[in-house]
Amino acid sequence: MKRRPTDVARAAAASPLREACARIRQHLEHGAPWDACDAFRQAFAQHPHDAELFYWGALAHARAGAAKQAHALLDEARAMASEAPERLSDILSLRGRLWKDRLHRAHDTVTAREMAERARNEYLAAYALRGDPYPGINAATLSLLLGDRPTAEKLAREISAALGAQLAPRTCWDHATSGEAELLLGQFDRARTSYAAAYAGVPGNAGSVATMRRQVRLLARVLPEAAGVLDLLPAPAVLAFAGHLADAPDRATPRFPAGLELAVTAEIRRHLAGLNAPIVYASAACGADLIAIEVAIDLGVEVNIVLPFNRDDFVRTSVAVGGAGWTQRFDDALTRATRVIHATEESHLGDDVLFEHAAMLVEGLAALRAAQLETAPSMLCVIDSASVGHVGGTRRSFDRWGAHFGPPDTIELSALRSGAPAQSPAAALRTPVATPPSPVVRDPAPVQDAAGIAARPHRTLKTLLFADFAGYSRLHDAYAPLFQGRFWKIVADEFEASSVKPLMANSWGDAIYVVFEAPVDGAEFALRLLASMHAVDWTAAGLADTSQIRIALHAGPVFSGFDPIMGRNNFFGSSVTRTARIEPVTPPGMVYASEAFAATLAATGRTDFALEYIGELALAKGYGDSRIYRLDRR
Repeated sequence: MKRRPTDVARAAAASPLREACARIRQHLEHGAPWDACDAFRQAFAQHPHDAELFYWGALAHARAGAAKQAHALLDEARAMASEAPERLSDILSLRGRLWKDRLHRAHDTVTAREMAERARNEYLAAYALRGDPYPGINAATLSLLLGDRPTAEKLAREISAALGAQLAPRTCWDHATSGEAELLLGQFDRARTSYAAAYAGVPGNAGSVATMRRQVRLLARVLPEAAGVLDLLPAPAVLAFAGHLADAPDRATPRFPAGLELAVTAEIRRHLAGLNAPIVYASAACGADLIAIEVAIDLGVEVNIVLPFNRDDFVRTSVAVGGAGWTQRFDDALTRATRVIHATEESHLGDDVLFEHAAMLVEGLAALRAAQLETAPSMLCVIDSASVGHVGGTRRSFDRWGAHFGPPDTIELSALRSGAPAQSPAAALRTPVATPPSPVVRDPAPVQDAAGIAARPHRTLKTLLFADFAGYSRLHDAYAPLFQGRFWKIVADEFEASSVKPLMANSWGDAIYVVFEAPVDGAEFALRLLASMHAVDWTAAGLADTSQIRIALHAGPVFSGFDPIMGRNNFFGSSVTRTARIEPVTPPGMVYASEAFAATLAATGRTDFALEYIGELALAKGYGDSRIYRLDRR
């Protein structure tokens, strides 16, 4: 039968739509929800009215921790569900999952119970539609968490019976659902068999394994025996790497001579081969970094490279110094890596603190990724324990990781030089490399020209905040004094309440620009300021009811110098500009942060902040695209 024109058009549109949804699923399967969010954003422009696409977009944002975005996308998907009623059960189930995520983060019993009840209601509604075991088993587990054991066991028996009668071959999720039902019914040996089959059914699917692990941990809150199956669901190993450069040909005292390359390669290979599906974050200097990257790529491992500044300067300072051949190996590594991240695309300009910034991004990005995969990150250092630490060096990474996450694993160069066996990871934990106090980092003196006049200050790492009110430009003069007085007082009160004062603060109209020494200080101030601003009825001060403050955060290298107009030190540079370009794309009532800020904060090991990935957004005034997170409290 000949198709009508509308049928032809729909068929033509279906294939790109299916491809878009498949791309999102593929990113999720590889445990990369951030990339899945970006894939959704790209597809949305071509398919703005498809319930399935919105469902997958919501799932991507849920996996990334962006709950508010996921709820909004589910609202859109449900409004379209009349055209795809088979999606309604999935939509209700995902809504339940979002409330369940809130349950994971709840710190008080009242909130936890409310979230559990909301989640169970959504899952029960989805289960009632089609008797789908997936929402049913979630409703069962939540029932046990709420103290309703009879309902939990009743649902578990129904689901076990339904899966037992199923004629089609079991999927990995069928096995996981059976395992969860068996845990609820106290059939622990059978549960282990089911979870082993579930894991075998998702080879390389880190996202699915993370989902299973999260559900088992939730159940283990009230059923401790459930934790016994986690060893059957190993998460990928997320590894931050740091190591010394290869010795320059004219180095007087050997540390990492060329003759050690084969031994270091073998030790890194042994370490990576012992990890489960590792995901590596590293820089790419000659020596240990590039060797680790090459070994990882040869093993088929995902590799993410962080460069501290532009390519040419990095080759000059950190690659070519090792001698012939390293530059070609560097270019090959960048071509074959999964992702290359520039901490800044500016020049080095003699500021070694940019190496420190990149090292912190390596550590923080690993911590962020591990949190997504329901596991803990680790670090491997190729280090000479006798080396003195310096800004941006391996020693500093070793010390920082040890302080925030625990002792790194090590490959000891001095042992390899002497021909002794390199330390195993277990031995490294028992006898960690000595950690002398790190040198205090002070703002370096400005560069001076021939006449002794300060020509250019060195950059230092700072946290930057920009904030303003959406809709302020339409405020009438009759209300301006009232608004301004309230706004200034709230900001001043928050400065006064801060245990760590900002290095600089400036205001103009509804906007403020604030500089902090550390990301934790900026995060605390931003969230307190947001809460204080939310507590005020700004309509009484002449603003529309949609007017709320929007706050942007970034962390990076900045210049500092005396500003004769202000009569005090000021901060400037490309990092300041980037922060200013994030603020206009921040929705009212939220705190948005750059990936650099998110990683720098995560590198501190703090777990009381939530960093929800929003997507790769186009910044204001054509400043390019940037990966953006929403900051909140857990």
